[in-house]
Amino acid sequence: MLKDTVFQQILKPITKELINECTLRFRSDYDCEKFTTYEHLQTMIYAHLTEIKSLRTLEVAINSQKIGIKNEIKRSTLSDANNRRPAACFFWLLEHLMSLLPRKLRSGLNKLIKILDSSPIQLKGKGYDEWAKEFATNRCQGLKLHVEYDLELASPTRFAVSHANYNDVTIGQNWHIEPGAIYVFDKGYFDFNWWWSIHQRQAFFVTRLKKNTAIIMKNQRTVESATILEDGVFELKNKQPRGGKVNLYQENLRRISVVRKEKKPLILVTNLHDLPAEIIADLYKARWEIELFFKWVKQNLKLKKFLGQSANAVKIQLATALIAYLLVQLFKNISADHRRLQLVLIWVRYNLHIIDQKANYHSPPVYQFSKLSLVTKEGV
Repeated sequence: MLKDTVFQQILKPITKELINECTLRFRSDYDCEKFTTYEHLQTMIYAHLTEIKSLRTLEVAINSQKIGIKNEIKRSTLSDANNRRPAACFFWLLEHLMSLLPRKLRSGLNKLIKILDSSPIQLKGKGYDEWAKEFATNRCQGLKLHVEYDLELASPTRFAVSHANYNDVTIGQNWHIEPGAIYVFDKGYFDFNWWWSIHQRQAFFVTRLKKNTAIIMKNQRTVESATILEDGVFELKNKQPRGGKVNLYQENLRRISVVRKEKKPLILVTNLHDLPAEIIADLYKARWEIELFFKWVKQNLKLKKFLGQSANAVKIQLATALIAYLLVQLFKNISADHRRLQLVLIWVRYNLHIIDQKANYHSPPVYQFSKLSLVTKEGV
């Protein structure tokens, strides 16, 4: 009985039914029958897992290995596909893969904890300047990858791609708020009315309070922790803070001042009134997890050098990088490998073409996709 290679096992969550639905929805195989959406995806996943740095290298590698692509692939074919095939089809596949991640509650709070943040993708030089320079900021020319990160899953659960000058809070305003969840974010999401919409949906938030925010302190709580300087309740003073814009948040909020070594205290604001201040501080510190995620993806997958210079090619590479991340994570879970994800990726990288004798599946993995609506707002 023939067994699958490691690469074939990695790709198992991408079922024929999912690919067929994708190609019908986006017409992604239109005028591209010789290089299908699935073959394109296989090629890009292979490039990420093997850290291939150019189309020429990818052409040689793909054509010298048996990875399931029938016809010989030319780099011109890869280039055309990256420029012409809609990146939205790969983001759609990515969103469906996210529904496969098993949930393991670790926080002890019995609540979902969602961390929101973005990371810049720098794109400068010939080929990029023509479309990216117009939307550049002082800090970044290129794109921004926006992510909602689930702390219990240790994985992203929502994403968006935008121009560099697109505000983080604008992305947040377009994302679904789940009742009962706790959303943790930095000052890039500073908007009283958006906070109010979170509160109105019976969800919670933890973020930082800007220095110049006008507030009226109402009472102080007793502080019994060495790490908490102050814990009090306040209300926002300005009813019309900016050019006649009405501030909808009229209920009490909580202000917590947290000790930081050799730095000024960290001032947090939240609508969580029942949890101890130390837990609120720990929730905000958990933002570091999404920073580690961005760092991991950029260091371990193909996001330092892009295989195409058009906006569509860059977005395809971003989407397939996240797909590769999820596929490795799913492979780790199913094969019951307890090593760190980076070590699993290294093992996969050097064993892609072997028959995996280590993975002893008691039964074939069954992938069931939940019905998801496409919530990605690419902004480009």
